[in-house]
Amino acid sequence: SATVTPVITINDRGRVTALTSATITSIDIGARVFNSGIISITNNTATALTFDSERWDTDTVHSTVSNTGRLTATTAGKYIIIAHFRFAFNGTGFRSARLRLNGVTNIAQVTMDPTASTFDDYLIVSTIYNLAATDYVEVVVLQDSGAALDVTVVAQETPEFMMQKIG
Repeated sequence: SATVTPVITINDRGRVTALTSATITSIDIGARVFNSGIISITNNTATALTFDSERWDTDTVHSTVSNTGRLTATTAGKYIIIAHFRFAFNGTGFRSARLRLNGVTNIAQVTMDPTASTFDDYLIVSTIYNLAATDYVEVVVLQDSGAALDVTVVAQETPEFMMQKIG
């Protein structure tokens, strides 16, 4: 949104030398979304996560009805994009997450071996990327534990996906 703000110029003797107005534009454009349920990830199958709920969405960046795995830039600019989630414990294979642009191009990736203990595996993937209007980003996960493995739910933590315009 834009607001008109008065601008006062004062000289070195403390006197007002000009009174004008300037338009200041807010860039509060972004969304943080999550899934309220467990998502089962088939072994060795790249899967785009879906998100059925929103913490906020200031510019129709996300839809809970169609293409629920996408965050879409409605305004061109630089965005910080972050996803974090948790795989249920399984000591075999690897875990991977990618941020994928427009269904084709990977723009960030993280891969890890599972923990040796009985703890679940948390992954965070992030980037800053220059998006054009209508570009969209998805979180694509992959695991090769030998069986289906769940992306689990922890309130405020997992699975969460967010994008915020920063410039």
